[in-house]
Amino acid sequence: MLTHSMYDSHRVGGRCSWPMVYWLVAAATLLCTLLVVIDIQHPSFWIDEKVSVNIVTASTPQQVIANVIQSERRPPAYHLLLWAWTRLVGMNERTARLFSVLWAILLVPATYQLTRQFAAPRAAVLASYLSAIAPIVISYGQIIRYYSMVAALSALSIALFFRVMRRPCGRKPWVLYAAITLVLLYTDYPSYGVVVAQNLIAIWWWIHPERAPHHPRWRWFGVQAIMAMLALLWLPVVLMQGTRNFGVADLSNTASGVILRIIYPFYAWITGETIFPWTVFGFLGAVVGGVLMIVGLIKLTHASREAWILVFAPPFIVAQILLGTVAEDSPFVNAPARSMACAGLLFSLEGAGLSVVSINRRWLAGTAAGVIVVSHAMALSNDYRGLDYINTVYNTPAREVGQAIGAEARPGDAVVTESDSMVEFYLPADLSDSSFYPNQVQRIHSYLATHQHANVWQVIMGRDRTRNDVSAKLAEWLKSRYTLESSQGFAEQSVTYRTVKTRLTGREAYRYRLVLYQYVPTTQP
Repeated sequence: MLTHSMYDSHRVGGRCSWPMVYWLVAAATLLCTLLVVIDIQHPSFWIDEKVSVNIVTASTPQQVIANVIQSERRPPAYHLLLWAWTRLVGMNERTARLFSVLWAILLVPATYQLTRQFAAPRAAVLASYLSAIAPIVISYGQIIRYYSMVAALSALSIALFFRVMRRPCGRKPWVLYAAITLVLLYTDYPSYGVVVAQNLIAIWWWIHPERAPHHPRWRWFGVQAIMAMLALLWLPVVLMQGTRNFGVADLSNTASGVILRIIYPFYAWITGETIFPWTVFGFLGAVVGGVLMIVGLIKLTHASREAWILVFAPPFIVAQILLGTVAEDSPFVNAPARSMACAGLLFSLEGAGLSVVSINRRWLAGTAAGVIVVSHAMALSNDYRGLDYINTVYNTPAREVGQAIGAEARPGDAVVTESDSMVEFYLPADLSDSSFYPNQVQRIHSYLATHQHANVWQVIMGRDRTRNDVSAKLAEWLKSRYTLESSQGFAEQSVTYRTVKTRLTGREAYRYRLVLYQYVPTTQP
């Protein structure tokens, strides 16, 4: 059991040493580092990662911003920092993913600082460990997207907000708060809800001065005015940003879709996205984590509970509104990634609940912690092995398919891959000139007319929605002129998963994420 004295600094040889709590948080940070760098290059690129990489291949920051305006639906801070990072360490899969790794690692001490604004050091330490082993933190820490950056910046911004509101003296905390929050605003639109929440609390505390006796008032609103003017510089650009006409996602405008979009982020934050809720430890992990959150919320002081709700609700609601309006093409499984500004707050509440239980019922706390550890271990094991992804876009086995083609294809063979499968990225160099997309029908016909002995390798992606039927039409054309020699599926979806998805969407779910077909020239009689 951690006691108050363990958190106090003490002197060794006349110097003030670190309090025990800092060593514990450092150990949690190291644990997260080890988990997130394991097999960091295992996941293949998926389409949004390739978008990030394409944007930062620009030669200047101005070109990066132009690429963001054309290709993304968010501000440019993540891409500008990733561009600077790749200029410093080089550009490849591993180094690009390391940028996200750094933010995932930073989230651990940030979660500690965030939790300290609501609860005691014991709860903050436990929250830091929960964030360190959270499967969603590890998974997003290996993705070349803004998710882990938003989570870390939001936790830091909220923690610093409470710091400057309760102890407004000193210039450094104010500068740090403003800088971090401004970068957050230029990283992700749903994160604007974080600043909305902070201003709601600031106004509420101004009205009720007993909650913040040292309320900085005019200094606070002055800082907000400066940040607002700087953030508004991007406003005219929002209207010019690229859009994606992918149609409305499954269940997007239905009651069940809205319910799933609200509930699923909590499941993903608590248990991860690589363990199904109908498995024993997927279910138990979700139940235990949910109960701990409820206990934590109930046992917070009235003022802390009020502050937690006020700071959590706006960013979560903003993300939900954007997903239901301007991002209708995003299915409900994308909700956790779009709401990562709230992740640190969830870990804080879960840590507070575990702390409360550990004080009165150690055996119960040990059991709860054991369930969480086993659940997370199973989810992480699945993640490392590429199994049981609820959001299958993160598990598109482009590398494996590219390697399979490279091992069997002959120079001159034609390869047809869908653009968002990312398989062409992993093809051998000697096949790059004979690689096509299925909508390049005339080019494919012309190439095969001059390479009559070439085999044709076609990759078809399993989809929840059909955007077009060009791949199916091309497959029919190939079958009429070639012999189907073989087919091989990659990333098979479990039977139960397909059954659940079929019932939700009302149509048969695909069995494999990617299927590779080999066609050979038909022998003339």
